[in-house]
Amino acid sequence: MNLIGTTIGQYQIIDEIGQGGMATVYKARQTSLDRYVAVKVLKADLAKAKGFVARFEREARTIARLRHRNILTIFDYGHEGDLFYLVMEYVGAGTLKERLGWPQDLNYAVNIVSQVGNALSHAHKLGMIHRDVKPGNILLVEEDWPLLSDFGLAKMVQDSLQLTMSGASVGTPQYMSPEQAQSFPVDQRSDIYSLGVVLYETVTGQPPFGLDSPMAVILRHISDPVTPPHNYRSDLPDQLERVILKALAKDPAKRYQRMEDFMADLHKAANVSLIHRGVISAPRESTPPLEPDSIPKITSRPPRRKKLPWARYTIRLLLLLAMVLTLWLYKDSLVPLTTHLNQALADFSTDLAVLVSTPPPSSPLTTPTPPTETASEAVIAISAETTVGPTPTSTRIAPTATPLPEPTASPEPTASPKPTASPKPTASPKPAATPTAPPEISTRIWAADGAEMVFIPAGEFTMGSDTLGDDERPVHPVYLDDFWLDRYEVTNELFARFVADTGYQTDAEKAGWGWVHVDSDWEEVSGADWQHPRGPNSSIDDKLDHPVVLVSWNDADAYCQWAGKQLPTEAQWEKAARGPASDAERNYAWGDEFDPTRANTNESRLNDTTPVGSFSPQGDSPYGGADMTGNVWEWVADWYGDDYYGHSPPRNPPGPVTGSFKVLRGGSWLFDELYARTAFRYNVNPDYTYDFTGFRCSSQ
Repeated sequence: MNLIGTTIGQYQIIDEIGQGGMATVYKARQTSLDRYVAVKVLKADLAKAKGFVARFEREARTIARLRHRNILTIFDYGHEGDLFYLVMEYVGAGTLKERLGWPQDLNYAVNIVSQVGNALSHAHKLGMIHRDVKPGNILLVEEDWPLLSDFGLAKMVQDSLQLTMSGASVGTPQYMSPEQAQSFPVDQRSDIYSLGVVLYETVTGQPPFGLDSPMAVILRHISDPVTPPHNYRSDLPDQLERVILKALAKDPAKRYQRMEDFMADLHKAANVSLIHRGVISAPRESTPPLEPDSIPKITSRPPRRKKLPWARYTIRLLLLLAMVLTLWLYKDSLVPLTTHLNQALADFSTDLAVLVSTPPPSSPLTTPTPPTETASEAVIAISAETTVGPTPTSTRIAPTATPLPEPTASPEPTASPKPTASPKPTASPKPAATPTAPPEISTRIWAADGAEMVFIPAGEFTMGSDTLGDDERPVHPVYLDDFWLDRYEVTNELFARFVADTGYQTDAEKAGWGWVHVDSDWEEVSGADWQHPRGPNSSIDDKLDHPVVLVSWNDADAYCQWAGKQLPTEAQWEKAARGPASDAERNYAWGDEFDPTRANTNESRLNDTTPVGSFSPQGDSPYGGADMTGNVWEWVADWYGDDYYGHSPPRNPPGPVTGSFKVLRGGSWLFDELYARTAFRYNVNPDYTYDFTGFRCSSQ
């Protein structure tokens, strides 16, 4: 469809800038502001996938919230019929791809890659994985000012394709990580690998696995060793080569675990000044890079990497050709794949985009999008990806918690008379479920900190969900012994008692800063801590009954120890929020359907925390827990493991033995209701402090 000369919304289409397998980009004029913009129009066939409209709007809103000096700004999004589009900042100076083909100056290469790495780090903190990092997606505003584009586009298309063909995902063969090419779940380490490929190509003048057909390149990413870059560039420093090869490790566990670690080692190895929008800066002396052996390992499903013999290559190629021939013979019955297939067959010699590796049994169904670029830049269908939780990171060294004195014996709780059951909302009817009365709510006062607690009886409940991320799967029954849980999130008033009693200093106080959401972006605000949640000029004087924020997992654990309690496990938290086994489909604390009048989430537009219990009883869980949907994310005891549900014990699961990130549950005032679902798992470094994180304690 030629849109030149037409108008979409308030955007007059002037010219076509480029076209790829997923979208066509046009130069346009926004009449209301009299400025040029870029309009990316998605392929029409995508809109025919079930649920695409909701996915498009959700992803577009998420992408639009990204604000960083090295990320292309999204101004708007919309659709007219089956025409879905994103409106972006217009950059007419070309891409990094157009500069490559020969080795670049080392200072220039490191400067460009470090800025792109900073952009990816920012996105990773917000839980976004790019999935298609490549020179063609790195726009150049000026020669030394890159902007990373197409955030979220691969994920948006991926989700649509999964509904129609097995084992598919969206990516570019030359820059695709081995796990993405093999249909394994991906996380931020996949972006690290792709950026490592970009760095390799920038310093040597060629990608690590040549310019052969997409199929051959994919297999080499999976099984072939990387040619040392000094073979192509003799003046490359040994230390810089080690950094590149570590980023390109085939096993994600042997790669850099965080983008910050990659960037820190890159700066140290290159020993160059970095230019960001004309401002020269050197790496902070206070932020030494982590030694490779000290980098913690993320608990995740290890790629099943095997050296594939050429016999297997031949067999798979024959199977591939048989599949293509079958599809061709029956093309008249394949709608809407016929158009894509015809194009893919026509360009088979250079642009064939196919899968040769066997996807896991649980891989969702997807449809490939045929490439319209060169073979080395083809956008192809490869793997079934996981929506992983965010892994926020920081360029600063995070402090450790102040050691606590040896705890005295845990105080005995003082029981209070059982009240009559609070009125509970009735969950949406479930045809197959047997109606059960809501459990009786029992409370007690915990002597050490005066917190009210609710009783969660022993028994089985259903944990996990098939709705979204793979880390919520499989849905499985879990038996828990009885326990008590704080009815409300720990307030500023209670936390102040703890600090007054122990002299404890939080991680944010020791670091001298905390993460604060300011004008739709995250900022490291100096002086922000639990007593000054918006910075040194703010206070909690009028928020004593609000949940304490800007506390790390270490701080939360220290408080619970002082009170003679502990943080709840993931399983305990989810049961308390979801209820007994008969409430398996309870998506929110009160029932199956979201209601913004029952919780403080982004939909409520309150833009801050609220006093604990503000949405009680209408927003309470079946056991009487308040604010278990929204208000603040709550730290739990467990390390994060994206595949833990597949092998966790059926009774009292304690979580993975170790890991890099701790789990947060329940959503917050800043996040959409999607993240506040009872099964949603968020993961964060245990010493990070945000203005949306708090906690509550539990006791057996």
